[in-house]
Amino acid sequence: MEKRPLGVTVLAVADLLVSPLLLVAGAKALISTIRDWGSAPQLPGRELLLALDACVLVVGTVCAVAAADLWRLKKRGRPVTIFLMCIFGVFAGVFALPTGEFPREELWAGRASFAFCVWAVVYLCLPGTRRKFETAVASEVKSTVAG
Repeated sequence: MEKRPLGVTVLAVADLLVSPLLLVAGAKALISTIRDWGSAPQLPGRELLLALDACVLVVGTVCAVAAADLWRLKKRGRPVTIFLMCIFGVFAGVFALPTGEFPREELWAGRASFAFCVWAVVYLCLPGTRRKFETAVASEVKSTVAG
């Protein structure tokens, strides 16, 4: 079995920690939207709210799967995590902009999250990191053919 690099471990744990937060937030938002459906039937855009709430649930599930794939060095975990980090990076970048609406501490949290997302994308695109995933896939194929 290929040794998992420290950076991949950090990303797998980060994905695993974010996943339940997204699942709980998405479920709460979905329940709230459905509950408000009957009390405000004329509210425009409620279908969009349901779709966005469902998207949060889907992203939470994808984070959990990506964490497991990174942990096992499965090849599909790398591009999925790159995609997720790009999405999170956009939101963190917007959150990090000094608009005067957020306290200083929240701006630093947004900037730190944005920096983490940029680091993750760059790290996963490095040739050495990419090779670790290809080597792990090749060793799995060899072990299944030999067994």
